[in-house]
Amino acid sequence: MVIIIAFLTMLIDHIWMIFFPYNEYFRIIWRISFPLFAWWIVRWFKLTKNKNNYIKRIFILAVISQIPLFFFIENFYNVCFTLLFWLLSLLIIEEKNLKIYFKFFFISLLLFISNYFNFDYSIYWILTIILLYFTWDKKISIIYFFLLTILFYNIDFNNLKIVYNIQIYAIFALIILYLTPIRKYDFKLNFYFKYWFYPVHLSVLYLIHFLIK
Repeated sequence: MVIIIAFLTMLIDHIWMIFFPYNEYFRIIWRISFPLFAWWIVRWFKLTKNKNNYIKRIFILAVISQIPLFFFIENFYNVCFTLLFWLLSLLIIEEKNLKIYFKFFFISLLLFISNYFNFDYSIYWILTIILLYFTWDKKISIIYFFLLTILFYNIDFNNLKIVYNIQIYAIFALIILYLTPIRKYDFKLNFYFKYWFYPVHLSVLYLIHFLIK
C-alpha cells in the first residue's frame, strides 16, 4: 500500500498547494509522500529487468507534465525530472564498465544540473535515492534517511544549532516503510493510472483554479 498512500498524499498536497498556498500545515503531507515514492522506486529498480524502457517512459512523462506548469508556474520543473535523475544516478552506479571516478563525475554532474535548474529537492533527493539503493532491503535505511534529513534541513552549520524546517515531517513516512514488506509487492497499480495520474491531476487542478479565479 506504499504507492497508494504516496499518490493520495501527493494529491492532498497539490490541492492545498494550488488552492491554499499559504497554509503550511497541509504542505506537511508532501513530506510524507516523497520518501514513499523514493523507496518504492528503488525497490522496483532492484527487482525489475526492464530499466531502460522505464526511464524512457519517465522522460516522456516529465516533458508532458511540464506543459501545464508552463502556464501557471515560472522556473519550476516538475518532480518527474527529479525522478528521472534518480534513475539515471542508479544506472550510473550499476554500470560495470564505468570506473569509480567516472561514476563520481557523472553523478556529481547530475547533482549540479538538478541544483542549477532548481529541481524539486535536487541534491537532497538524489543523495536519498543513492542511499536507499545500497540499503533498500535493510530496516537501517530508515535511520540513514532520518539522519540525512536532519543534516540537510535541521542543522544550521553556520551557527551550530538545531533549527525547525518542515522537511522534518518526512520522518512520519518512515513508520509506514518500517511496517511494509520489503521484497513482496503488496499492491500493483494500473499501468496507465501509474504514469498519467501526475500530469492529469495537475492539469485538472490548475484548470479548476484558473476557472475559479
